[in-house]
This record gives sequence, structure tokens and C-alpha cells, in this order.
Amino acid sequence: MKIDLLSRLSFVCVFFSLLSTFTTAHAVEKHSVVAFLPFTVNASKDMSYLRDGLGEMLASRLSAEAGVVAVDKGTVDAALGTGGKPDPKQLGSLAAKMGADYLFYGSVTSLGGGMSFDARVYSVAAKSSETFYATAAKEGDVMMAIDSLAWGVLEKIFGKKRPGNITVPQTTVADVESAALQTTHPDRTFRATAGFGNSSLLWSEGASQFFKTRNVPLSLEDMAVGDVDGDGVMEVVMADREKVVVYKLNAGRLLEFAQIKLLVRYKIHAVNVADLNGNGKAEIYISAADTAMPGSMGVEWDGKEMVTLFEEARYYIRPVKVPGLGVVLAGQRAGSEGVAIRGPIYILTRDGAQLVGDERLPVPSGVNLFDFSFADLDGDGEWEVVVLDQWNKLLVMKQSGKLLWKSEERYGGTKRFIGGKSAIQMTQQTGARRGATKAVDGSTDVLFEEVYIPSRILVTDVDGDGIDDIIVNANSPTWTSLVRSSEVFQSGTMLGMKWNGVGLQELWRTRKIGGYVVDYDARSYHLPLKDGVEELSVGVVAQGSFGDILTPDESMLLVYPLQFKAQEQ
Repeated sequence: MKIDLLSRLSFVCVFFSLLSTFTTAHAVEKHSVVAFLPFTVNASKDMSYLRDGLGEMLASRLSAEAGVVAVDKGTVDAALGTGGKPDPKQLGSLAAKMGADYLFYGSVTSLGGGMSFDARVYSVAAKSSETFYATAAKEGDVMMAIDSLAWGVLEKIFGKKRPGNITVPQTTVADVESAALQTTHPDRTFRATAGFGNSSLLWSEGASQFFKTRNVPLSLEDMAVGDVDGDGVMEVVMADREKVVVYKLNAGRLLEFAQIKLLVRYKIHAVNVADLNGNGKAEIYISAADTAMPGSMGVEWDGKEMVTLFEEARYYIRPVKVPGLGVVLAGQRAGSEGVAIRGPIYILTRDGAQLVGDERLPVPSGVNLFDFSFADLDGDGEWEVVVLDQWNKLLVMKQSGKLLWKSEERYGGTKRFIGGKSAIQMTQQTGARRGATKAVDGSTDVLFEEVYIPSRILVTDVDGDGIDDIIVNANSPTWTSLVRSSEVFQSGTMLGMKWNGVGLQELWRTRKIGGYVVDYDARSYHLPLKDGVEELSVGVVAQGSFGDILTPDESMLLVYPLQFKAQEQ
């Protein structure tokens, strides 16, 4: 009878736990002391057995091959205290509490039936950490991935030579169809009955497999890609609520290149990149706000550091591709009487360090800055407006506001919003006017309604037929969408859509992505596709299991090469 992965791993965890205890108790000579901390488990199902079990498996391997002595679990738990997660700024003092030479910690991320392992080893002597990474594309590769992770540490930290029969697990394009970790790839064969002509889209067998970066300790709020330093290579720009981090992408690792922090009163809700001044380097446009008004910022790399172009701008901002004008910086102001964003959307120009709203954008009334994209969906030279409304329904409209189509499904759902209650406001409303509350000092302050910002609507010609396609996401909430602030997104997917004459028809979708899909961006927006291959970068927050609900979020990037071709029926 076949034993499932959970049973096998649980048995191995218990066995190695006993072996690790035996090795620790019988160590008779001086060896390196390693504290194996509980791993953070990012998974939509209960995999809490890996929190301690993975450390125990790694401890037994390192004990057997390098003679390391593992700090007992009781000492580790006592030193970590409530929360059970190490503070990166206090690793030295934490190691001292346990008498350890090294700290071994990290995370496990489940994507479908596969896993990725992100580990860090902190050295007390070097006062620095080394990072290690391994993936298992399917259930049968998990033990091999853990063994490979252990040997990576043994080689780099303890100078042991990896045996010739121990290899780093590799995945190929052929694995994409069968491996659960890599089945988030678009399906190879797409629907032939889409109803938009005599062709269908097929996945090109010559394309490379998608890849996942190592996790970064960031609670992702938004992301974008672009050539920030002008070297012809894309950087990844990721933001949480307080800061923006620019990463270089190298061999599956996100390496920090620069960081931008805003004033503490402003929270980031959107980040974009665009080379609007034409100097070959993409500026970073950060839309941020307190609960009452925007305080947006623009920065640019000057060759040595990020310099400020403008800050505390009283517009929500976003670069928009406009018919006949190209990409422009667009902005919208805050509303009043409890409305966080309202009114005309302007094309913004810079007057020194100030932003000035000039011409209005031709968008239907009631559409906010972050809700739309222009697209020529039928190739007739006239642009439509594709909109995500506040109920996450996808709409296609004329610029006049005439509705052409509305989806039944929901797309683009996120947890980011503008508005809300400020820190000085009390929960009891006075009812004096809409949204009014009584502040701590007795004065009246305005409570702005929360307005949710959807993921971006990407417009790109994936199949090369000269007609715009739409790329959106669909997150699956675990709670009812009627309680927006309480939604938990445990999984999502990416979709490609095309106009079929009467509505947007789904052409392809990735298989389920474990985690909260925050946002995404395409390479064609920023760099020419010299190799003809579109790249879709997807920012994901890894969701922990129930036992890890209080631990900080980790984020990752998935990169899909969307190489399609048209095939005659």
C-alpha cells in the first residue's frame, strides 16, 4: 500500500529527532554547536509537522557528516520566546543565549504538490549569514531536495565535499506538465473554441520553464519591473507599506540594490516604473497616502544613489499608456466628505519639484486612477477602457462611458486600500456628518471610506497578432468578500483574455499559485523583446499555515516566459 508524503515525512521526522537527540547526548569532543530554529511554513494546508521536523532532519545530516552538536529543542524554544521567530537584528545575542556557533533557520513554501526551501545560516564568528535554496518539483523529490540543502551547508560552512552521487535536483521543461511545483505554467493547449477567429494559442515548446525566486522577508504591498539603472537589465521593485526595495535578480535570488523610505505618516499602496524623461533609466513612482490625503513621491537612480524628483505630492499617481500620447504620469486628488479618491484624472507635468495637473484623461465618470487601462481590443484603431470596479468585476467600456461587457467572475482582488481611520480617531462615530468621528482631543475628524485598489490590468500582445490581449489575476478568498478587510487570499491564478466580438474570452490560465497574488508586470512594458519572448513577473505573498498566522509575511517572485504562437485550425 502506498504511503503518502505526509506519513513518510512524519515518520522520517520522528526517526531523525531520536537520532539527533542521541547524537547530541553522546558528543564527546568539541564540535560546532548549531541551533536549529523552527522553520516558517508557508502553505495553504496544515504542514506544521515541518516546522520542527525539517530542522531535525537537517541536524541529523550535519551531525553525521560534520559532527555538529545540535542545541536541544527546549533551549531553543526558551530563547526564542513568544512568536518563535528570530529577529534578524538580534541574531548574535540569540546565539549567545543558546551557546551556539551557528543559527540555522528559514522557511518552506508549498506551491501545489511541490516545495521550495529557503534557509539561512548565521555565523557568530563572521557576524553574517549565508543563504541556501533547494526546490522539490514533486512529492518524490522532497527528500532529495532536503539532502541537497544539507550538503550545500556542509560544503560552504563546514568544508565537506559533496559525494558524487548527491546532485542538486534539477527540473526541465518536460517536468512542467507533471510537476506540481511547476504546473503553475500556462496550459500547453488552449481552448480552440474561443470564438475570435480561425486560430488558437499554443504554448511554444521552445520556451524556458518558469522559475521562483528565493523568499524575501517583505510583506508585499505592490511590485513592478523596469530598468532602473539603465544597464539594459530589468530590476524588480517591491514595496511594503513603509518602504520600496529595488532588487537585482541573479540566479534566482533577489539581491537588494537600493531602498527608499517615505515619511512615517504615509503608507504605500502602489508602485510603478517608467522612463518618462527619456534618459534611459526608469523612474520609480510611489503612490502613498495617509488616511486623508496623498503624499506621493518620485525617485530616480543618478548612478550612485536614488535621488528625489518630488515628494509629498497631493496626487495619487500612476504612469498610464494613453492613446496618441504614449506613457504619461496620471494623477487624481482626494475627495471630500468621506471619499478618499474622487474627481477628474489629470495628466501631470513637473514644475520643478511640484506636480501640476493639466489635461484631463478621457475616462468614464466614476472610474478611479487605479481601476483601468486603455486597450484596442478589436484592432479597429479605437481604444476601449478596460475597468475593474470596486466589486472586482471586469468591464469593457467606451471612453464615453457606454458599457460593452461585464464579467460574471471576479478578478484583480487585493487587500490594499486607501482611506480608513487615522491613528487619532476613536471608533465611536458622532453621526454629525457622513464618516465623522470624534478625535481624542474632542475635535471632529473625517473618517474616509476604505477604497480598495485592484491589481493592474496588463495590456500586451502576447500572441503577436497585432491586437491587444488582457492579463489579470484572480485571487480566491477564504472568507466572504462581503467582509473586505477580513479577506484571506490563500491561492490565486493568472489569466490571459482576448476580445471575441461580444466579450473578453479566457484563452489561458496558470494553474493554482499557493499564496496571495499581489501584483504583476510584463517585460514588454519596459524593454524591447529582442528574443520575442514575453516575461510575466508575478509578486506573491507566501501564506503561512494556521500555526504560523502571527509570523511575518515572506514574499517571492514567479517569472513566466509567455511564449505563444498562433496555429491555424
